[in-house]
Amino acid sequence: MSAYRDGEDVTEERKALEEQTVEAISRFLNRGIEELEFDMFCMLEEDGMTIEVIVDEVSYTFTCSMQGDIIGVGRTYGNRFDLKGK
Repeated sequence: MSAYRDGEDVTEERKALEEQTVEAISRFLNRGIEELEFDMFCMLEEDGMTIEVIVDEVSYTFTCSMQGDIIGVGRTYGNRFDLKGK
């Protein structure tokens, strides 16, 4: 998928950022990348991104900066994050 910012193609920059962030999350969770299921990347304008990662049936949502640094993380057991109430 191509990515554009202000009419400029930033696809390669975004791919590099995602790769850097995947590696940071792998180190944070002390797991190999192949053990992690990366379900969703969501860009947050110029502020960063959120990434949903599943490992051992635990869903983690990471908030990361545009430099790939982890800002925050949340987790649930066996359930993915959603906005629906129970």
